[in-house]
Amino acid sequence: MAPPDSLKAKFSIEVNDSEEGSETLSGVLFAVPYKRYRMEFSGPMGVGVASVLWSDTGWTLTVSTQKTYALGKGNVLGGFAGIPRFDIHQIAGFFWGESLPRGGSIDSTREFLISDSISLKKIYGSGASGIPFVAVLNADGRVVEVSQGAERLEFVDYAEFGTVISPVETRAYRNGEWVMTIRIKKVQTDAEWGSGTWRLPVPQNYQPLNR
Repeated sequence: MAPPDSLKAKFSIEVNDSEEGSETLSGVLFAVPYKRYRMEFSGPMGVGVASVLWSDTGWTLTVSTQKTYALGKGNVLGGFAGIPRFDIHQIAGFFWGESLPRGGSIDSTREFLISDSISLKKIYGSGASGIPFVAVLNADGRVVEVSQGAERLEFVDYAEFGTVISPVETRAYRNGEWVMTIRIKKVQTDAEWGSGTWRLPVPQNYQPLNR
C-alpha cells in the first residue's frame, strides 16, 4: 500500500515492561513516511512521558519523567529503560495499513482450507535484511499475522481511518512473549503542523540512558 504524503495519528500503546509490568500510554504520531517521524507519549491526565524524533540523519529520545535521553542512528530504537526495540518504519507503517515487512520480497503464496467454506492464504518471503517471514491472510485478503525470526505480529480488525484502511489493534510478541499492543484511534492524512515538530532539544539537566 502506498503511504500518504503526510500523516498525523492518535493511538494508545500498552508496553510490557518485564521489571514493572505493563503500562498504557496515549500517543500522537506525526509522519512524513520514510523521511521523518515525531512521536509524543503521555500518561494519566495528559502528563508528558517521552518524545521521539527520527530522521535518516539520526534519532533522539527523551524521557521527561526520568530526565533522561538517548541518541542514535538507524531504523531501530529502544532496547533500554523498559522500552522494547522496534523498527520505526514498521511501527509507523501500521497507521497507513502497511503490514508486511518493508522492502521485502515474496517468494511464494499458498492457500490452506480450514473448513468447507473458509480458506486462508500464507505468504512466504524475505525482509529487506534477508530474514524469512510468513504472513497469514484472511478471506478478505487482509494480513492478520506476520512471523519473522523471533517476532510475531497479530493484526486485529481493520477499519477505515479517513483515506486509509489500517488494523485497529496490533499485538507484538518476541520469543513467544507479548511485548506491546498498539490501538489506533484516529488518522489524518491532511494534517498540518508547525516547524517546531521537527525539533527536539535535550535539556542540559537530562542524563544519557544506558542500553
